Amino acid sequence: MSSEARKTSLVLHLAANPDPISIRVSQDVVADLGPRLIQVVRNGHTQSVTTADGKEFVVNFAHVVAAHFD
Repeated sequence: MSSEARKTSLVLHLAANPDPISIRVSQDVVADLGPRLIQVVRNGHTQSVTTADGKEFVVNFAHVVAAHFD
């Protein structure tokens, strides 16, 4: 499978929810958000994320305990 076709998920673990939320994102989001993910979670930023199907999803990282790409 080529890197363009490969789909990745942004996995969010919220403080008030024991079940993680998984958002499928493009490799462009991984390239853009990946290097900054630790700072975004630490600082509790609100970040717009483009899903794999091109829709916008806004995440308030102030409520995120942990986040990673899977």
